[in-house]
Amino acid sequence: MSPYTGSRRRRLLLRVWRDVPFPGWMRQIFLRLLNPSVMIGAMALIQDADGRVLVVEHTYRRRVPWGLPGGWLKTGESPEAGLRREVMEETGLRVVVEQLLAADFWTRSQFDLLYRCRVVDGTYRPSDETGQHRWLLPADLPELLPNQWGLLRKAGLFG
Repeated sequence: MSPYTGSRRRRLLLRVWRDVPFPGWMRQIFLRLLNPSVMIGAMALIQDADGRVLVVEHTYRRRVPWGLPGGWLKTGESPEAGLRREVMEETGLRVVVEQLLAADFWTRSQFDLLYRCRVVDGTYRPSDETGQHRWLLPADLPELLPNQWGLLRKAGLFG
């Protein structure tokens, strides 16, 4: 398809969008179909007073089980609220989300956020998603998912 054909098609769709009185629910479906969607992941960098990093063993990941706590945001959920929820679900720890350290696309449909977090309450407990946990110095971190290493490096923290 030539760029001209794509441009004409886009103008036609915009005219239809402007001129046809679609109901609100149909406009939402139309927007969803025409606009790319991304999954947003949020990860927590939690360090103790000695600078050790909290990593958890994810039970559903066999090849690279160890990683930072975190997960996918739900529709309409703020990154901070989603990260607090995910950390609580995975660890039993209540955290304060303090600072965005890095953000980047891992793939065209995955956008990741890395936040510095501080534990304010709770003790670690395993969940359906996590088993063991460890507090490790940055130099002793196990293999993490590439997107986690990428954000840690982008933030200028490790590696």
